Amino acid sequence: MTKRAKAWMPLYVSDFLIGTLGWEADAVGHYIRLLLIQWDKGELPAEVQQWEVFSHGITKYEEILMSKFPICADGKRRNFRLEEERTKAQEVYQNRVNAGKEGAKKRWGGSPDNQVAASSSADTPPPSAHKSITRGVREAREAYECAPVEKKQAFKRFLRLWEDVVLRGGLDDQKVIQSFKDYYSSPTGQSKFARGPHRLLEEAVWEDDPSSWGGESKEDSMSLLDELIGDE
Repeated sequence: MTKRAKAWMPLYVSDFLIGTLGWEADAVGHYIRLLLIQWDKGELPAEVQQWEVFSHGITKYEEILMSKFPICADGKRRNFRLEEERTKAQEVYQNRVNAGKEGAKKRWGGSPDNQVAASSSADTPPPSAHKSITRGVREAREAYECAPVEKKQAFKRFLRLWEDVVLRGGLDDQKVIQSFKDYYSSPTGQSKFARGPHRLLEEAVWEDDPSSWGGESKEDSMSLLDELIGDE
């Protein structure tokens, strides 16, 4: 059985706009629905006629939509880019779950089944309960400050996310910080389409291929769209 991904789904806005430029609005709507179904279910039926059940009128745009969801080895249709993001999201989520269990195990001792009871029975958290987030403030701030001013929002939330992903996940904080520096020094990181620091943590930017941040800037690739709808 295919595991379900998390409720949120990443959408690379500029790529989506470029990929659907010139489409009718109905075609775009059908495309979004197919992406959402694949994100939730992990697959789409091979026969396009079956898509009519969950998106009436979709066969009118069969030609362009089929090319976005080729048939895979198991006979199901998937969008390759979305499947990569879906798999990545599942791995990140599972790593956080495992890291949380290990962290709780070290903090409270015993098996995972005893952790909830131990934590709920304590009147106050042990003195060391908040040490991890205190220890990570300087490193979290260093990573956060790599982002341009317009991308900096809610440092406290970023700090909580840093504790969850980096500290509890047992990651090398210097590697994570360096990935932030490299990303925000790249053409993509300096463009108006750059991801914010929260997203870099959520999407494990340190696992990215840095070469994907270079080359042609998103601003250049969006020039046609800017001409059509105006630039900021």
